[in-house]
Amino acid sequence: MNKRSAPRPESPHPIWRGLGCLISLIIPVISYAGAVLLIETGAALGWPIPYQLMGRPVVNPLLWKISSLAPLWTFIQSQNNLYAILSLALFFIIVLASLTSLIYAFMYRSVGAKRYGPLDAPPPNIKVKRYKR
Repeated sequence: MNKRSAPRPESPHPIWRGLGCLISLIIPVISYAGAVLLIETGAALGWPIPYQLMGRPVVNPLLWKISSLAPLWTFIQSQNNLYAILSLALFFIIVLASLTSLIYAFMYRSVGAKRYGPLDAPPPNIKVKRYKR
């Protein structure tokens, strides 16, 4: 009797999809919280933060004519230093995502995964002659 083993799936384990989803949700939350703490601390200690980013945001008067969005505009205008917080949060998101990507690349490389996957074309077999004049 010849038993065939089940073919191995080519897709990654489902836990990696869930982990990626969690990371994509956690990084912005951590970035926003860190930005709020850093801006509040910086403002209290007198750090040189551009004055254009400080204060409450201004909503265009034409947007107030959309009555269904008035609660949203009220909430946005109640946020203090929103421009500074969002700018710093975006910076933190870029840095944290870059670090996560680098750590993943080092881990992937250290495990010794195959260089080419099943859908990649094989490397070309080209013999190059040395050029002589």
